[in-house]
Amino acid sequence: LPVLQIHIQKKGMEKLPKSGRFLLVCNHVSLADPVMLLHCFSRSQLAFISKRENNKKFLVGPALHKLMGQPINRENDREALKTIVKCIQILRDDKASVAVFPEGYIHPDRKLHHFRSGVFKIAQKAEVPIVVCTLKNTLNAIPNLLHHRHSNIEASVLEVIYPEEFMDLHTTDIAQRVYEIMAADLGPENVSQEENA
Repeated sequence: LPVLQIHIQKKGMEKLPKSGRFLLVCNHVSLADPVMLLHCFSRSQLAFISKRENNKKFLVGPALHKLMGQPINRENDREALKTIVKCIQILRDDKASVAVFPEGYIHPDRKLHHFRSGVFKIAQKAEVPIVVCTLKNTLNAIPNLLHHRHSNIEASVLEVIYPEEFMDLHTTDIAQRVYEIMAADLGPENVSQEENA
C-alpha cells in the first residue's frame, strides 16, 4: 500500500488452498487489521464477521455491507448463532470466504487472548479449511498514517488445517490448536500471560 506509506511483507501465501473457500482466522490488535487482510487476500473475496456496533459507524458500516460483512451480537448467544449459520451458508453457496478475529474484540493490552470457540463451527459445518494467519506491527499503522510516517506490516499464513483434521474434534480443541499456532508465531511478549498462568 505505497500510497498509505505501508509496506506489507507477506509470508506463507503459497500455503493457501489452490481452490475453494476457507475460514480465515487472525489475531486482532488494530482497527487497521481488516484493511490489511483485504489487501493481502485480495484474490479471495472475504466476508468479515464483525461486532454489530460497527454497522452503525460512519464509513465502516457501509463498507461492511459492501463486503458482505456479517454483524454478530456477542452478548446474545442465540443471535450470534444466527450469524454463524449465515456464514456457513455463504461458504456453502461459494459466495465468499469468511474472515474472523476469534478473540472477539481488541483487548486493551493488545496481546493474544484465548478464543471464542463457536466460530470454528463454521469451518466444521461448511467443511472448509481453516487458514491460520497473524498480523504484526499493525498497532501503529493508523497513527503513522496520520503523522505521515512509514509502517512495516508483516502478514503470515502459518498453517492451513483441512477438514479431515478437525471434523471429529470439539470446537474448544480446534480453538486451542489454532491459539497455540498463533501464540508460537507471535512470541510470549505478545501473548497474555494471565491466561497461561
